[in-house]
Amino acid sequence: MWLIWRCGCICYQVLVGVYLLQTILIGLIKRTIFKKVRTETILKIYNTLVLPASSYGSENWALTALQRRRIEAAEMKLLRPLACYTLYDHKTNDYIRREVRITGILDKIDEYRRNWLSHLQRMPQNRILLKSYHYRRQGRRTIGRTKKRWREQL
Repeated sequence: MWLIWRCGCICYQVLVGVYLLQTILIGLIKRTIFKKVRTETILKIYNTLVLPASSYGSENWALTALQRRRIEAAEMKLLRPLACYTLYDHKTNDYIRREVRITGILDKIDEYRRNWLSHLQRMPQNRILLKSYHYRRQGRRTIGRTKKRWREQL
């Protein structure tokens, strides 16, 4: 399900993934089981619920820098209290991820993209997906900076 907003650059699916990650899943985990359950159990819930729900269909997303920051902020909103740190402790996101021993959502999204690209390259030449990947629009381009395409973000 895709929806182009007024600015023409934000896709609905990315926003739904970030919204799921930020409010529903992280809020549910923090409110109900955060202080009652062991860290290993919360990490299992993160890997089985949060990660797949927030990155569903991400191999086709063309993320802007703002969207990447929001996804990382939503992820750290869960991981920082899990590692028993606050913002005032001034620990970097990479340090917290290494301590909790978790791969970041953006790294997973990049891995999904690379897998999808290798899948595209193995396809026969007559497949519609491969034709749309190699498609170049003819005619004049619109005014302003061109939108970032999926293949330019690999």
